Amino acid sequence: MPIPSFFSFITLGLSIALIPLPVSSALLTSHGQADQIIDACQLNLAHDNVRMFWRGTDGSVFGNFSRLGESLLARNERLICATNAGIYGTDLRPIGLYIEAGKVLHKLNTRKEAHGNFYLQPNGVFLLSDHEAAILSTDEIAVELDTRLPSIRYATQSGPILLRSGQINQLFTQGSENRVVRNAVCVITAGDFALVKSRSPINFYDFALQLRDQLGCRDALYLDGSVSQLYPFDNSNLGPSFGAMIGVTEPTRP
Repeated sequence: MPIPSFFSFITLGLSIALIPLPVSSALLTSHGQADQIIDACQLNLAHDNVRMFWRGTDGSVFGNFSRLGESLLARNERLICATNAGIYGTDLRPIGLYIEAGKVLHKLNTRKEAHGNFYLQPNGVFLLSDHEAAILSTDEIAVELDTRLPSIRYATQSGPILLRSGQINQLFTQGSENRVVRNAVCVITAGDFALVKSRSPINFYDFALQLRDQLGCRDALYLDGSVSQLYPFDNSNLGPSFGAMIGVTEPTRP
């Protein structure tokens, strides 16, 4: 699916490019330099139509931006920006909690002793309610889920948590050679958050540092690595299919 002509974004090394998109208040931004550049879609809960998408009406998994975009266009919506929404299994099912349009489609995963980034502690949940974008640890959401559930519109569980109140996860090692392309969702304020991807392979520590120091993120949750893409910065159907996606839409114009 080609990038619509109204998209425009630039990278200016250390400078930040802020480009407003029509109707939506979403901003496509790039930060940093050399192999530390991160691309972001910065969003506001009150002004942007942010949703999570997994399967179409026929039950099949969307899997990529093109299929999602085509489905939205059929409903008179246009995809503004999107990213894969967390770690998933070989069957493209979420590994942890997944809530879409208020419905729990996969339950909370409280397992801790297991292999893989999802289980690095603390892991957590990114949730959207009518009034808040938030990241909670899995332990926190396990206690609060019944209370919060009536107000949660969308949620995805992943791991590890990269930032908590501006503090980098203590498990991360500065200078680590564990470098892959990574994506995350980060919360700046209760109403402002961002979908973010590194442009080059990066380790956990540097990624968290960039999210905090370049974007001002307070809390951040790792979504995935290696397969990660951020539309429209990335607009290819090459590579494996995604599980769920986080996307921002606007109505198409007559």
